[in-house]
Amino acid sequence: MFDFTIAICDDLESEQITLARLIRAYAKAHGLSVKLRFFSSGESLLAALREGMAIHLLFLDIYMPGLDGMTAARRIRAAGSNLSIIFATTSQDHGLDSFEVQASDYLVKPFQQEDVDSCLDWFFSHIPEPLRLLSVYAEGEWQSIPLSSIYYINVDGHQCQVHTPRGVIVTRRGLDDLESAIDSRDFLRCHRSFLVNLNHVTGVEGSDFCLKDRTHIPISSTNAARIRSQFIDWTYIKAWSQA
Repeated sequence: MFDFTIAICDDLESEQITLARLIRAYAKAHGLSVKLRFFSSGESLLAALREGMAIHLLFLDIYMPGLDGMTAARRIRAAGSNLSIIFATTSQDHGLDSFEVQASDYLVKPFQQEDVDSCLDWFFSHIPEPLRLLSVYAEGEWQSIPLSSIYYINVDGHQCQVHTPRGVIVTRRGLDDLESAIDSRDFLRCHRSFLVNLNHVTGVEGSDFCLKDRTHIPISSTNAARIRSQFIDWTYIKAWSQA
């Protein structure tokens, strides 16, 4: 399971503990794997970022001694980072400043579960496509699978099998439903029973897509010409976007 790294920067340990508990409760309810990182000052946060620490979401207290949160946010943006920032504060009187640093949201103290949930709902609905998740109910719990880790999905009886580097996840969600939920140009319905992630395709061999792990995925004979054309178009667009 993909680990999202969420940082909490607050000079008060009690606030860190409260916010961490609420974030963990959200993660458990949504089948997410979250790593928490804690900072007690803006200076220590910036030092960690300069050293290359990867953070996906930052809860940043505004009122801290030394380097305050708003100044830290300005320096993060000046360094070219698009890190998602949610300010934690005792008031919302920072509208102009938050616009300047492109803050995602505000979390007003004292922290409440519903407010943290709302912030995290927004974040996970706006994350970049490489970090997007597919939520499925499997093995008695909700699991969140990064789209980038899915090789392909196939129908198996009344279930679907989601193939990932860590194994196969079986869900009762239908393939049409999963395709709609994924809603990504990187995924192609190449057969009525197969949905393939084109990022893992190395080419076409005969009537199959060949994946990096040498798995062969069938291409519908009825729609073979259209599917091959879509794959070629996707390849050119991908190459152009990365040029």
